[in-house]
Amino acid sequence: MDNLKKAGKAVVDFMGIVVPSISFIMIFITFMISICSRYFFRSAVTWSYEVSVLGYMWTMFFGVGKAIEADEHVVFGLVYDTLKPFGQFMCKMVYNIFLLALLLFCFVPCVQALLGRQMVTGVLKLPYTVVFAPFVYMLAEVIVRTVINIVKTVKDYKQIKEGAA
Repeated sequence: MDNLKKAGKAVVDFMGIVVPSISFIMIFITFMISICSRYFFRSAVTWSYEVSVLGYMWTMFFGVGKAIEADEHVVFGLVYDTLKPFGQFMCKMVYNIFLLALLLFCFVPCVQALLGRQMVTGVLKLPYTVVFAPFVYMLAEVIVRTVINIVKTVKDYKQIKEGAA
């Protein structure tokens, strides 16, 4: 079981760190090629915009799970920080349960829409199923991380409650 857990963590780390890094490097290289081509050779590179947009999407889709894991997403804590532990617990639970419900509700329709598309991108002619496949990965990873956050929130609240008793 530990080996399976380590392998799963290695895959998630690869998908959440290496792939977004490669995508971001791809954006930068494409940007440099586009600038050099336009200003030195006086010729626009037609595919550069599409590659940059796809690289940005992939960076975001693959990187969002790591941002959630590290708790580095945007948080508005003005009210939350003033609450007592039970209020904070309830806010976290309501937020995570609501997020989980919405993600589960949209997962199947998103997969169906992705698989039902026969469209291709404008310049590179990449199928949308390939271009947007990371979106399904992102949904699945956020669902799993939300479940983990719910379990962690309950454990943390139990520890706080036991410590106060």
